[in-house]
Amino acid sequence: MASGNGNGNRRVLRLYIDVEPANLEERRKRLVDQQKALATARQLSPRPKSVVTIVIGPTELPCDLDLLQRATKFFVRGKPGMAYGLPACHVSLESFITIYKWMARPSQVVPPKLLMGVYRAAIYLNIKVLLEQFNEKFRDPRTAREEIGFYMFCGLHAMNLYVPVRKILSVNRFFLTMIGTSEYLHLWPNVLVKLLSSTNICVNSEMEVLIATVLWLFHDYRSRHTHTMELLDCVRFDSIPFEALLQFRDHCPLSPLTQLLFRPEFEMFLKRAPSLNNNIRYCNRRIWIYDPQCQYHHDAHCPRRNFITLDQFMDFQRVLRAAPSLHWCNRHQLNPYMHSCRHEVCRRFPKLGNPRRLASN
Repeated sequence: MASGNGNGNRRVLRLYIDVEPANLEERRKRLVDQQKALATARQLSPRPKSVVTIVIGPTELPCDLDLLQRATKFFVRGKPGMAYGLPACHVSLESFITIYKWMARPSQVVPPKLLMGVYRAAIYLNIKVLLEQFNEKFRDPRTAREEIGFYMFCGLHAMNLYVPVRKILSVNRFFLTMIGTSEYLHLWPNVLVKLLSSTNICVNSEMEVLIATVLWLFHDYRSRHTHTMELLDCVRFDSIPFEALLQFRDHCPLSPLTQLLFRPEFEMFLKRAPSLNNNIRYCNRRIWIYDPQCQYHHDAHCPRRNFITLDQFMDFQRVLRAAPSLHWCNRHQLNPYMHSCRHEVCRRFPKLGNPRRLASN
């Protein structure tokens, strides 16, 4: 859409349609991301001899044409001053900036969260060197770290691409960090069942497995309620004291989630839970770990370890989101023969008091 002025010159007015509903905070964040992307593009090529404009959504990035043409034939017919509109569904702004950094500095490290976005963009832009590196990693995914394998697994399925990648999601120490990702909330039911049934996931308590289950169900219970029994069957209720389950249900701050916990399906599984005094013998059912950032942690044989509230778990997730990207690697497997607890409260009061007061401690 263009309009003329008195001098006969024409000024181009671009109309941007925002198809993504967002609140004011999200729009401000998007504006900050656009400004950072623009600053990065200018920093990488401050005075290029030939410039083209890359348009992704409402963001215009002046880029070095020579740099683009050396990496891919997508821009082979480009001329200085041209503008390329790239669809954000295939090439996100963040992914393009990562690729542009890689073009300028081939040693650029791709964060795991951006891995599949960069792969999708490399397919659209036909960057063969990048695609060869991705395909090599896909051929032997066992060499990838857990979080990289997780994002690879989710991204490839979301893109509906077939590659010789493992069919079963393998996550151990990364499990607690994974629960806080948006990808976890969109896992397929059959994948989640296999994951929660594994003896190799590392947790502080079996209660965390239950919380992970109900959070996934609660995300879209209307369409997921048919999987309730199948998923609850993955939780080892004989490792959670009956008193801890009742306390978790009675002090749940989300009323819709509370309704889920009072359904007949959950009541049936409550019958599997032993009393507090009979719970210690089931402490070898998972891989129990210690995370230095977890404030509610109690060691494997401690009777207090299963008394976890939803608020405590969500606070822990917020701490993990602010932690370094490889924090999950620092989780230590507990010694199953160690009967003392490292928690400060347990050291001060080694004897078990009233079970109803355990969570407050």
